[in-house]
Amino acid sequence: MKGTLTSWIQRVQSNDILLGYGSLMSADSRKRHSAIVHEGIPVTVQHFARGWVTRAYHEQQTYVGAWPEQQASLNAQLVPVTFNPGLQQREQDYQFESVSFSQLVFDSVQVSESDLAQLKSKQFWICHTLDIVPADGEYPVNASYLATCLQGCLEAGGASEVERFINTTQYWPDWISDDLDQPLYPRAACLSHDDKAHCRKVIEKLMSRSAPQHAHRSDS
Repeated sequence: MKGTLTSWIQRVQSNDILLGYGSLMSADSRKRHSAIVHEGIPVTVQHFARGWVTRAYHEQQTYVGAWPEQQASLNAQLVPVTFNPGLQQREQDYQFESVSFSQLVFDSVQVSESDLAQLKSKQFWICHTLDIVPADGEYPVNASYLATCLQGCLEAGGASEVERFINTTQYWPDWISDDLDQPLYPRAACLSHDDKAHCRKVIEKLMSRSAPQHAHRSDS
């Protein structure tokens, strides 16, 4: 990750910080499709779970969504935002919910006392899914969306961040549609040949897991 948290805070003008845990983790996707130019800062969000449960009826596919769950956590990124119509449209399948700063854990970034003081003055939000409906054949998980999420994880923390995404995501389907060569996700990141190969390896590994424990929602 380029720069430091201190310099990031100095560059950020917005008081609103969205905890991006899906495609907003990809710098390319958020820059090209939402005009968000700041890099994301990796963070763990406590007391929220993530799963393949957000059905986008207008786009006929399923995305990751988050909901409150006391014993759960998920990896995300701090993403400075302005609540404009473009962002509202991008996140139309969610509601913006306030998150306490005490729920955030900085695992891979050094945070000074000065940084803490400035961050505590910000307002943190998460996209709370409007419904919990697992993916199916009519509303599948598309690889172009998954790859966009994984690209963001790689940017933030490499392979370990990818593993965290996988391990803290519930409701994995038993099939993922490979649309990498002709993306059906409208805000897909630009993917290199290596990016696509990496995503396909991840999918192959996921599909080979027997009785995945993350295919269902855990108890709150």
